[in-house]
Amino acid sequence: MNSTAFRHPLLITLAAEIGARSVLEHSTYAPTAELWHAAGIFATDDAFALTDSAAAREGDLGILTRHARPLSWLFFALRNDSRLTGGPWAEQEFFGRLADAANAFLAAHQPEEGDWRPLLLDVLREAGEILRDRYAHLAPAPRHAHATNRLRRATTRARRAFAIAA
Repeated sequence: MNSTAFRHPLLITLAAEIGARSVLEHSTYAPTAELWHAAGIFATDDAFALTDSAAAREGDLGILTRHARPLSWLFFALRNDSRLTGGPWAEQEFFGRLADAANAFLAAHQPEEGDWRPLLLDVLREAGEILRDRYAHLAPAPRHAHATNRLRRATTRARRAFAIAA
């Protein structure tokens, strides 16, 4: 796991908690607890709920996974920090991107794995990317930007020379 993707304290804590659990051990989220349905997103393990539920009829984005409960636990844990989600006015965009990441992961990993940890870690990585995108303008400029530009130009010239020689 690339820990540089998790620079926010909550993301670091959640990644450590997910990584410390065994495949058979579910998250601390109770098996009987409510599944995630907020910010225009809902998680379900029932295929009929994607088309025939109040959330689906409202036009909310659904995530169908056998790991709906651990995923719901993660979404509820992420919502605890409004600095991470961007506050109530940005939650729909934040969780929408997380839902898209979860659905993309699930589509790429069919049949669905028995281990819920890779799904949750992928969603956490997307949360890290959202933060990186959101605060990219605050990153200090590299001290030696001119050296980086010189290296980039030299690399480009070398590639061109190699292409001509080949």
